[in-house]
Amino acid sequence: MKKALVSLLVITLAMTMVFAAGAKEEGKTGLVDVRLGIHANEGGTPLAAVAAEKGFFEKHGINPIFTIVESGPAEMTAMRADNRTLDIGYIGAGVAWNPIDGAGNQLSFVYLDCLSNAEMLVAKKGVFKDANGDGKYDFEEIYQGLKGKKVYIEVGTTPGGWFKTLLNLINEGRPVNQQLWISSETASYIAGYKAPNTNAANRVEVVNTLNSNLPAGMASAAGGMDIVVGFSPATSTIIRTNPNTELVATTVSHFPPSASFPSTWVASNKWMEENPEVAQAFINALYEASVWRAENIDEAMRIGERLSQKPEGTFDPFNLVAPSKKDLQAWFANKDGAGYHYLKGLYNVAKGNVPAGNKVKSFEEAFNDTFLLKAIATL
Repeated sequence: MKKALVSLLVITLAMTMVFAAGAKEEGKTGLVDVRLGIHANEGGTPLAAVAAEKGFFEKHGINPIFTIVESGPAEMTAMRADNRTLDIGYIGAGVAWNPIDGAGNQLSFVYLDCLSNAEMLVAKKGVFKDANGDGKYDFEEIYQGLKGKKVYIEVGTTPGGWFKTLLNLINEGRPVNQQLWISSETASYIAGYKAPNTNAANRVEVVNTLNSNLPAGMASAAGGMDIVVGFSPATSTIIRTNPNTELVATTVSHFPPSASFPSTWVASNKWMEENPEVAQAFINALYEASVWRAENIDEAMRIGERLSQKPEGTFDPFNLVAPSKKDLQAWFANKDGAGYHYLKGLYNVAKGNVPAGNKVKSFEEAFNDTFLLKAIATL
C-alpha cells in the first residue's frame, strides 16, 4: 500500500463517544482528555474498553474520548494532520508504515497490544483439497489451491500485506519458475513488487474489495467470490453464517513468529512531547488493562462489544493472542526479547511501504519504548 497520505481523506465514524465509565462526572476532577482511535473488532476495541469500564483510565487520570474508525488509513490521516483530531490509537499491520515514515507530522509505536489472528484466508468448500487427509491445509495444498485463482482483499488494510507474506512463505524453497505471483489492477498494491516469473499458471489475481463486502460476495452463488482474505468480523461472519465456506489459513496457524502481525498503539510525537506525563498515564492504564484482559479474555470481548455496540458474541478471542503480565515482562525484559522481535518483524515488513522519497526511520526511532518499559517496571 505504498502511497502518500491523502490530505482530504475524512475519517469515517461508526460513532464518537465518551465512554461513561471514564467520562468526567460531577465531583470528578483532574481527568485529562485523550482522543483515541480504536477499531470495532476483537483486537481493536477490548483493551481500551476494559481500561475504561474497569476504571484503569480513571485511576490514572485519563478521560478517554473514543473514536471508532472504519479503517487504518483514515485513522492515520486524522492523527497525522496539522490540526490532528486523534492523539493516540490502535492500528493493525496494514498502516504500520506510518510510524516509520520520517516525513510530515510523525508518529511512534508505543505499545504492543496483541498478536493478530484476525486475518484469515477463507474459501468455499472444494476450492482447496486436503490431499493428505489431516484435516488442515499445509503450504503445498494452499499453493495448489491458489494457482490461477482470484483472491478478493481490501489491499490497503492489514490483509493486503498479510497475503504477500503468506505467498512468500508458500514460495519459500520452490524453484523460481514455479513460484506463485501476484497481479492486480490496484497499482499501489503492486508498486515495487517484482513477480518471480511470468508463468500464467502461477498467477494469483488480487481484486481490491472492501472488507465489509466479503461476506455478501462469498454468499453469492452466481458470479460470487471463491477465495477471500480479510479481517474479523467479516471473516468470522462468513464462517459462522455460510456452511459452504471453510477456514484455510490464519496468522497463528501458518506464520512463524518472525512473520507475525502484532497489533500496536501509535501516538503523535508532538502529543507525547507536549504531554509526557499524560502519555505515561495512558500507557499505564493500557498495561493494567492488558493484565486484566489476559485473565478474563471472554469477558473482555463482551466489554469490547458493548463499547462498539456490536451484538453479543461478535468478538471471538480466537482471533488474537492477548499477552499476559508474565508475557509482557518477558517479551520486553531486554532488547533481545520476543516483544522486540515481534515489532522488528512488523517494522521490516512495513518499512517498504513508506512513500518513495520519504525518510525511513530506524527501528529505534520508530518505537518509543520508554512508556511501556516504565509501566512494566513500576506497576
